[in-house]
Amino acid sequence: MYEGQRDILSNQTYNLDQLAFASDRIKDAQHTMTAMKAANKELKGMMKTVRIEDIDSMQDEMMDLMDVSNEIQETLGRSYNVPDDIDEEELMGELDALEADMDFESNSVPSYLQPDKETDLDSELNLPAAPSGHAAVLANRQQEDELGLPTVPHASIRT
Repeated sequence: MYEGQRDILSNQTYNLDQLAFASDRIKDAQHTMTAMKAANKELKGMMKTVRIEDIDSMQDEMMDLMDVSNEIQETLGRSYNVPDDIDEEELMGELDALEADMDFESNSVPSYLQPDKETDLDSELNLPAAPSGHAAVLANRQQEDELGLPTVPHASIRT
């Protein structure tokens, strides 16, 4: 008997919960419809101020401005000394020849640094030979102490 009453009360509670849930869904639908109506009204008001023709004309104007900007950039980037009829194959041939010349010269002294046999400037000017690196190293070693620090001149030592 208690179990039967408990089942009846459980079913009644379930039915009331279902009705409350359905009522809440309808209220939510009403709020949604009210919000949609307000948004629709506001969108219609905004659409009256925005015309597709204005948007198209603004887009066209922006495209024209971009074209002018690109033309300005091309004009500013123009090179003055490069002719229009450059043969790229000829340029590539010259580049290859220069690279081959550089490879050949890398094994020896470049031609522009080799002394000219007719005018040897060192013999004409009677210049002394350049000091070798070995003498400079010895001079530096004499000025360093056993820790590799520069030595203090004897004249500056106080007693």
